[in-house]
Amino acid sequence: MASAGLNVSNRGNASDFIGECIVTRSCEPCMKTNTSKTATLFCKDCQEFLCETCRNPHIAYKSGQHGIIIIQERESSQVVVDMKGMDMCKEHGKGIEFFCEDHSKLCCTTCVITHRRCDKVDEIAIISLQKGEEIDNMKWCLLKLESDADANVIECKQSEKQLNESIIDISKKVDDLKDRLIKQIEEAKCEFLTKANALKCDELKRQNDRHALNTKSKDEINEILSIFSAISKQGSIQQIYIYSKQIEETYRRIRSDIKEQRTTTKMTISYPRELLSFLDMGSNFLEVKLERTGIIKFLILSRRN
Repeated sequence: MASAGLNVSNRGNASDFIGECIVTRSCEPCMKTNTSKTATLFCKDCQEFLCETCRNPHIAYKSGQHGIIIIQERESSQVVVDMKGMDMCKEHGKGIEFFCEDHSKLCCTTCVITHRRCDKVDEIAIISLQKGEEIDNMKWCLLKLESDADANVIECKQSEKQLNESIIDISKKVDDLKDRLIKQIEEAKCEFLTKANALKCDELKRQNDRHALNTKSKDEINEILSIFSAISKQGSIQQIYIYSKQIEETYRRIRSDIKEQRTTTKMTISYPRELLSFLDMGSNFLEVKLERTGIIKFLILSRRN
């Protein structure tokens, strides 16, 4: 079995003590803005780590009571974290104690027998002490995903406004042609706006689905983070390591869902320069497009015959 020595770092910073190892805690509001800053305070009511700079905004802008304490005062008591069975082997009902790198599998003392010929099987009690930075990075990535989901939700709301503004703008462009094309333009405008609004409705349905997916992703991230927060503040380093491994697949799925949703939408209209030569074409000469940035797709509502 592979093994490694222990790394001791960041003594004197805000941290949890595990044996002779210290795990530094970062300010959680700062992490959401891609800033790395050591936490010196802890809000007992919100279960959130804070730096001195974030103390006043936390109290002012977050509702409820806030019992702010210095982190060193909190570290004197040890609390057992309920991992909800995630630290137990589902197959054998024993505590997870090993991790097989060859198969990316968490193992109990029974499972590990089948991995005895693997090249790299480590005791979690040892390697989890060396993976503190990776675990912190996972939490940072989750917070970044939550921020991305927030941005997507805002974009969903902006898209509806842009779609409405686009239709108004297109309507004005069509009206500019009305004086010369009178009957045909009026008929085309009526048909065009009907189709454009139908396209808008279809897009809004897609935006609602997108909004729901991002909201679901946020809820899932918040649920993971609430457990992550409890474990990272009160659990052992072994529990933190196990939990981070358990949620890796969920993290990748949520990250993929959120990245695929990064789009904005607007509506445009185009018409041929030689419009006078198309007067005998009837009302089907206008073309409306829905344009999205990010992942760009063009949905053509009405084509010229």
